[in-house]
Amino acid sequence: MRTRALLGGLAALVVACATSTVHTPTPAERRLELLQPTAGAQDPVPALVAALEDDSPVVRRTAARLLGTCGPAGATALAATQRNSDMLVRRTGLVGLCRLGGEGAVTAAGNALADSSAMVRLVAVQYLAALQPRSDAVAALLDRACSDGSEKVRTIASRATWPFYRDGASIRDRQNTDRDIAVAQTLPLPAEGWRFRLDPQRDGHRRGWYETDFDDGGWDAIAIEQAWQQAGYEYIGVTWYRRAIELPAAPEHLAVDLHFGGVDESAWVWLNGEYVGQHDVGPSGWNQPFRLDITAAARWGQANQLTVRAMNTAHAGGIWKPVEIEVLQ
Repeated sequence: MRTRALLGGLAALVVACATSTVHTPTPAERRLELLQPTAGAQDPVPALVAALEDDSPVVRRTAARLLGTCGPAGATALAATQRNSDMLVRRTGLVGLCRLGGEGAVTAAGNALADSSAMVRLVAVQYLAALQPRSDAVAALLDRACSDGSEKVRTIASRATWPFYRDGASIRDRQNTDRDIAVAQTLPLPAEGWRFRLDPQRDGHRRGWYETDFDDGGWDAIAIEQAWQQAGYEYIGVTWYRRAIELPAAPEHLAVDLHFGGVDESAWVWLNGEYVGQHDVGPSGWNQPFRLDITAAARWGQANQLTVRAMNTAHAGGIWKPVEIEVLQ
């Protein structure tokens, strides 16, 4: 009887063990545990670091986001996220590091420019472009980003490193002008005879494409007063136009303007190697006429080198309306 009872008890125990299950937390439960740590927990960082290796991407990404709220205490762990195989963990970790700022953020952003994901590189270049004042190290990183494989990254980097600026407003557009100014003479520029080149890397200004003695003999021939797509270039981005312009002997004048009927959608202009101004108001500028003061740069009675850097971000692009010189009195 005793043996039978013992065997019966063992059998019941075996059945109980077989029918009982050990509960494994689901990803949702593990995520909730990160969001609602145990009361009295002093340091959440170790648990968040461990969660960066969780099987669930939701848990990993939550851990990376929460590390960004831990302040300097989470900085080392955030740096470690940059080696994670999950792109969104790397991106989230980089955002957290950039919010902390300092040399650690610059180092992380610089390293992230080599990331395989354009989404991570975009966070890095946005952070570096916003830094002011800009150190030589940051300037060098932005220069590097100008050659990135992503158009968005190159755009931000090239705008941040653009070395030219001038308020080239016409004397007619200056608020302190209180006299009547009239156009005494108009000199239309030829539509034919321009040289043209695409600039997908946006680095033509670094190659001196605006300089007077630059050899553009290898560039394509193109006419203005049309979109470059009409000339067969199915392209969105930055391009350059160059042309030599003969000016007559100097007339009597108060000032001289270079008037563009329309450049789709932005333009940066040099005359004889001198930067004279820009028209860069975004996509809405595609059909806005504009004028730039070229009084100081114009060379009367000789050839003048005109260079226009044009950019479009959608649809058609280029110097699609006439260009003329206006002599003001």
